[in-house]
Amino acid sequence: MMLAAVALMLAAPHSAMAQRGAPQPKTPERHYLDAMFDNIKGVEIFDCVRLLSDSTLFQGRLSGSEGMRRAVDWVSSRYAEIGLEPLPGLNGYSQDFPTVCTEVTGPCSLSVDGQDCAWATEWYAGGTSANGVADAEVVFAGFGVSAPELGYDDYAGIDVRGKIVLIEGETPNTSRNDDTLRIWYPYTLHQYKVANAVAHGAIGMLYRWVPGPNNGYDPGFVYAYITDELADKLVAGSGRDFQSLIRQLRSGKKPASFRTGKQARIQMTMTHRDKAVGHNLLGMVKGSDPKLCNEYVVISAHLDHLGMVPYHIAGANDNNSSTACLLSVAKALKASKLKPLRSVIFLSLDGEEAGLNGSQYLTAHPVVPADKVKFILNLEQVGIGNAFSVGFKYDSPEVRDYVQKANDQYVHRPLHFYPNRYVTRPRTDGAVFMKNGYPTVDFYSVGGQSYYHEPRDSWEIQDPSILEDAARAMYWSLINAADATDAR
Repeated sequence: MMLAAVALMLAAPHSAMAQRGAPQPKTPERHYLDAMFDNIKGVEIFDCVRLLSDSTLFQGRLSGSEGMRRAVDWVSSRYAEIGLEPLPGLNGYSQDFPTVCTEVTGPCSLSVDGQDCAWATEWYAGGTSANGVADAEVVFAGFGVSAPELGYDDYAGIDVRGKIVLIEGETPNTSRNDDTLRIWYPYTLHQYKVANAVAHGAIGMLYRWVPGPNNGYDPGFVYAYITDELADKLVAGSGRDFQSLIRQLRSGKKPASFRTGKQARIQMTMTHRDKAVGHNLLGMVKGSDPKLCNEYVVISAHLDHLGMVPYHIAGANDNNSSTACLLSVAKALKASKLKPLRSVIFLSLDGEEAGLNGSQYLTAHPVVPADKVKFILNLEQVGIGNAFSVGFKYDSPEVRDYVQKANDQYVHRPLHFYPNRYVTRPRTDGAVFMKNGYPTVDFYSVGGQSYYHEPRDSWEIQDPSILEDAARAMYWSLINAADATDAR
């Protein structure tokens, strides 16, 4: 008996060690984590941002341009290399759609009273300007709005025929009331401001706004975007700076247009094509459940930017950071030995900067049934900062839960939530999806110094650590939605 007991005691540790040494089956979480650690790496995402920001290769990725076509080809090749499945009815990965493209094809300049203005600090080329020269007196015309039914007209009492108008974006309205916002909405559109200036006989415009291709085109109308610095010089004779004049218009709701006495010369060398082609790219990781694989979660990011205005703006944060993260997430999810229950669609959108054209086309021409899309995670500018921001439609706060869970479990960054009504003009592809009834969140990084539509939005200031955390938050948010038993 004594010997038998001793034998059992000696054998027990070896038996326990054998059990501990035996390979244990991986949990679903472990499969996903292994793929994440192997494939989502901040340095690699950063390198992708740098490549997409190359001025020679992609030339700022203006929708419809040759530079954008090369960017589309490159992202398509990455989709194929990762092994994403094309969806039925597409041109490879591409949903082609008709668009227009106005791009700089030669010298552009702006001078005031014979003095050349400095690019970037004072002016940018007009995104949809006509080709030609406007040389005339500058007239301050407020917001460029004529709304007689609202008792407001910036052109009342001032003759701008043959002149260049100086105007501000948006309108004098400051109310956040839904009904008021709807009334003023048509007058906020950039396209309206061009059309109204043309209707009043102006030959050109200096637009105090950030540059971009989302505007109206008229073959006889030349314009440029300008900064506060130049706007102040143009109104210097009034005794006030430009923004003081704008605040006066907003507080009093009474137009105060005047002749500045300044002479401006705008030269734009542009080519306008009204039969260009845009490209939304869609690739899929198919879900593992035989039934639920016919439902979808989507991660989207716009690929396009401003093009040459007339010099290069990389758009590194807006939105190469998001494209690079999207590709990293696609690589990780495809590499995972376990796949989510629902299918995941990776969507690179075109035409966001040109007026949300790609997302609007996709919602009008869906590639998969709209009622089968259970969640969309739209990415905007995720490469700078120390925290994340999540926007969602005010009446569907439940969509934020997938992101909240992902951040709480795997990332641990400060997370801010913003419910929005999106009554006025949508400013993101995510807002387009929300307005069309899709359960959607807009995902940003926040808390750092970022630069919007200007040369300082460069790859050098992107942060690999926030890029990595953003991609990991996106990865787990998609998995949470794709594996949810109560997905809406």
